[in-house]
Amino acid sequence: MKKLPFIIFCFIMLCAFGAGMNSYHRTESMIANDVNRALETALQQMPGNVVTTDTIQCYRNSLTIAELKDTACIVIRTVRRNDRLQTELVAEANCGFLTVLKLSDQKASSSLFFAGILWLTGSLWYIKRKKPELLMQGLSYGGIVFCNDKFMTHTGKLIHLTPMQHSLLEMFMTSETHTLSKKEICEKLWPKKPDASDTLYTLVRRIKPIVEANSNLKIESDRGRSYTLVYR
Repeated sequence: MKKLPFIIFCFIMLCAFGAGMNSYHRTESMIANDVNRALETALQQMPGNVVTTDTIQCYRNSLTIAELKDTACIVIRTVRRNDRLQTELVAEANCGFLTVLKLSDQKASSSLFFAGILWLTGSLWYIKRKKPELLMQGLSYGGIVFCNDKFMTHTGKLIHLTPMQHSLLEMFMTSETHTLSKKEICEKLWPKKPDASDTLYTLVRRIKPIVEANSNLKIESDRGRSYTLVYR
């Protein structure tokens, strides 16, 4: 559920991008159709494969998109058809990305973009507003909060633990004295293992730096007989 607002934000942004690109490509097609139609009109009025100043003027006057009148031109290309080289007149718009973007209708894309920004802003505000309430609902000790079966710091940062580390830290947090005997831990975590001393030692050694990095606590050992979660 915590990821849902961000998933929705990404979906809105993808829709905005898709709408923008769709409008951009439609405008590209519109520009291509306009210059091709203008060239066809110019050649009808001034037939021949010789491009003159009058031909270009007629071509540009036939354009319906005003932004193209200063950039559109006619070029002569050589192409191979039926193993023979031929020349043909081709209309080119000569407009860049920004011009096409300016001509395209980006209202839907812009609306979705701002809707996404508003959604993200509102979601972050809601999460920030609710975070203290969530922390208050949890079990807190030494800067570590245990809430909804998850461990986090007092700022709400999630503490990543392995399943065994999670179980051990939960035992420490839920204990009234925050002290656990070696026997108590082994029976809880490895009930079918005859001697789990080495396993317990490794588990404690690996969880110590995690606890110290995320809180004001540390784990102290009483000659291997018991372990206590205490303030540093």
